[in-house]
Amino acid sequence: MDKDLRHLIYLLFCMDISASSYIRVFREKNGSVSRANRYFLKKPFPEQPRLDGRAAGMKKKEDHYKRIITGIEKKAFRAIHIGGRGYPAGLENIYAPPPVLFCRGSLAIDGFNIAVVGSRRCTRYGKDAASYISKSLSDMGITVVSGLALGIDSMAHMNSVGGRGGTIAVLGSGPDVIYPPENRDLCRQIIGSGAVVTEFPPGTPPLRQNFPIRNRIISGISRGVVIVEAGSRSGAMITGDTALEQDREVFAVPGSIFSCSSRGCHKLINGGAKLVESADDIIEEFQGLFTVSGSGAEAGQAGGRRKAGIGGKAGKVYDNIGHRPESLDRISLKSGLAVNEVLKAVTMLEMEEMVREGPSNHYRRSE
Repeated sequence: MDKDLRHLIYLLFCMDISASSYIRVFREKNGSVSRANRYFLKKPFPEQPRLDGRAAGMKKKEDHYKRIITGIEKKAFRAIHIGGRGYPAGLENIYAPPPVLFCRGSLAIDGFNIAVVGSRRCTRYGKDAASYISKSLSDMGITVVSGLALGIDSMAHMNSVGGRGGTIAVLGSGPDVIYPPENRDLCRQIIGSGAVVTEFPPGTPPLRQNFPIRNRIISGISRGVVIVEAGSRSGAMITGDTALEQDREVFAVPGSIFSCSSRGCHKLINGGAKLVESADDIIEEFQGLFTVSGSGAEAGQAGGRRKAGIGGKAGKVYDNIGHRPESLDRISLKSGLAVNEVLKAVTMLEMEEMVREGPSNHYRRSE
């Protein structure tokens, strides 16, 4: 095991060094974990802590330390430390980054991630919207991040876990404590192909105060946060506010004016969050940072997938057609092409089975 990681775990869980104190010294030492560890370890590190004659409190701490180290060595979970390999650069730069993350699963957490979060008490519309957006993002190769809660979070994970991008669940408990119990099977699926992440050590119960704390990690490891449904004072709004503080992109899905579940989303939109109707609305904010690619597809800018040979006006039209049916006039306005040019292009795209016609000359992507 990495020596720096072992020392850091000992400092946090045996010597009671607070995370905030450690991060302050870590930054003072120019981002060096080794130097930060040496600052706190005033005496040689005990490779094998002796418990004889120790106070009961210290014995409990050292038992906890041994439990963590044993879990890592037996690969029950892995741990990554700030400044180390695999630790997300974006998370390292937030206000209060966790010194250590405990992870299960094989998916790297420092990729191109988008968070999708919302209310536990969601509507059917909210579930459908979260499912649609999460599946689209994951199929494009973008990893969907959420909090494994019931409602919107569950739908986000369920509809992205099987996609190319996969999904990451951020817990408010230890890596070995799955909450809520209704999501145990879902969590097993995520561990099988994605990742489960937490800053809380093994054995930590899902205490109520842990969930607002973990929200900064959801947004911290993501490029942007999509709020699907949220009341004006919900946990999802806390994640949105944290994302703004971390200088992340914030998106919101509009809902019914009669629904209390969408008041938070409408508040965010009024405050400048981008209104989202499809995954295309999200990825167009990251032009040049993410390239959509896939089997049988030619790499293109974030705005659409093109089959080999589709370019020119047809490609431009395709990049401006989303997954919701849009009229020829609307596509013409977005693409800057005349209506007759758009009509020729969509006819060609229909022949390639890339576009499907809906009611009243409205068109949408077929994928």
